[in-house]
Amino acid sequence: QGLGHRLAEAALELAGERGASTVFLLTTTAERFFPRLGFEPIPRDAVPPSVRASVEFTSACPASATVMRARLR
Repeated sequence: QGLGHRLAEAALELAGERGASTVFLLTTTAERFFPRLGFEPIPRDAVPPSVRASVEFTSACPASATVMRARLR
């Protein structure tokens, strides 16, 4: 496992410890990497409105970015 994989796993673990049950991400380059961590591509309209209102969804990432979701255990 590379550093990126370990960092992503640590971030997911922290999210779970803080009570998150689902994690969303946007990517323009790593849609093949994240399924290894339990992420699946989903349509933008499947993302809750509160997440779609974030800076990442509204301006930081292009509309062409792949949206992915992981459900935490």
